[in-house]
Amino acid sequence: MMQDRRSNCGFTSKLSTLKIVDSLAEITRYKDRELLERSLAVTLSELFLSDEFRFYRITTVDVDGIIELRLSLLTYANQGVVISEHQIHEHELPPWLLELVTQAVETQALVERHDPENAATHILYPVYTKHDDIYGMLLHKSKQASFESRRLIYGLLRIYSNYLSLLEESHRDTLTNLLNREILDSEITKIIVSNAQYHDYAAAKRRRTLDGSHAWLCLLDVDHFKRINDEWGHLYGDEVLILLARQLENIFRKEDLLFRYGGEEFVALFRTFSCEDAQMVCERTRNTIAQYSFPGVGRVTISIGVAEITRQPGSSIVLGQADKALYYAKEHGRNQSCFYDNLLAQGLIEPQTINQSKSSIDFF
Repeated sequence: MMQDRRSNCGFTSKLSTLKIVDSLAEITRYKDRELLERSLAVTLSELFLSDEFRFYRITTVDVDGIIELRLSLLTYANQGVVISEHQIHEHELPPWLLELVTQAVETQALVERHDPENAATHILYPVYTKHDDIYGMLLHKSKQASFESRRLIYGLLRIYSNYLSLLEESHRDTLTNLLNREILDSEITKIIVSNAQYHDYAAAKRRRTLDGSHAWLCLLDVDHFKRINDEWGHLYGDEVLILLARQLENIFRKEDLLFRYGGEEFVALFRTFSCEDAQMVCERTRNTIAQYSFPGVGRVTISIGVAEITRQPGSSIVLGQADKALYYAKEHGRNQSCFYDNLLAQGLIEPQTINQSKSSIDFF
């Protein structure tokens, strides 16, 4: 009888180990951050069916010289059911959670809070990047938290963090360290899908109040870049691209996405509350670059084409619209920013169609 009990215990342990191995294989099969986070949430929920998990993204914001932490809920998992960020409307966080986050950041360790009313324990796990920067927080609510469960969750988060770092490296341009073109389409598609999910007036109004409903794709191109390479050499040309990338990082916010689109072209994805705000961002970008003195080369200007990301059929249409606006800027003097919708309203360009391909005209 004792032998049978030991066998069952061994079988249960083996089954748990196999389940964990399968979970690890599932987590590391994705190359998209959101799918990776969702897979992690599914894994945790399946391993701890009676527990709740919330995964938060943490960003820092400079408010009048004071660095503040901002949390946004990415995934929620409970009893095997996982809800993604596009379906979550949790915007106000309880004070006790903000206190826990501050404590976890300061101590760089997991922290706990017992909830006697619900006979549960809240455990907060900080998640760091490979550079030891705070990236996110996992909130685990459990009525039977054990040392073994804490160690397992901590280990899974380390695997997630390490794998995320590898993904980040693979998505970076080797010269400028900006995001590369490989993930641009997926990021545009996410915005299009998000916009489609907020199509009714009430939801759109709520979203605009909360985070600004206007998303923009800004396509930037260095003017006369071929001339720089011909006159100064490719090493100077590469240095211009590197320094330009650093300037763009200084101009745009941390939450904005910057890509090297190819050659001397760059893309910025950002949000504003209005078209006027977007125009101000683009003009500030253009002026900042125009006033910067590149070592050995001097002044360099850029032309900018901008398209609003709404509910287009696909990312190629958005890129095509921005490309049309950029082409117009190039043809009409360079060193300016042009918005696709404005040009279209003025009858200066033809509408971008689904079958139109990227312009092959040489701007140099």
